[in-house]
Amino acid sequence: MTQVYLTQCGSFTASHGHDGTLAEEAHTHTFTYEVTFHGPLNPEGYLVDFRLLQDFLHHHIDTPLNNANLNTLFKNPTTEALAVWIFQTVEKLFPQLCSVKVAEAPDRWVTYKGEK
Repeated sequence: MTQVYLTQCGSFTASHGHDGTLAEEAHTHTFTYEVTFHGPLNPEGYLVDFRLLQDFLHHHIDTPLNNANLNTLFKNPTTEALAVWIFQTVEKLFPQLCSVKVAEAPDRWVTYKGEK
């Protein structure tokens, strides 16, 4: 059975600040993310319908997070917390999800692969 990896990218702009050892005032990033899926091709020859995936990401990731203050959504609004939240959100509809990568800058990524 043929197995493939499929990755879809997205981005949103949001602000966050930190207390404690991270101690930063609120600032804005353009976060980029990648959601990667893995599994067998279905009888029609694809893993995930890109149209369904793009619509889901737009409505459940990009729209609620774009221009948001992440401090109002997360107790600790780190890039790590974003990666876990995106994974848990996407996995609800797409069980083929295998990883989420989130970057707050081009040289800094967090990868989350679930608790499996």
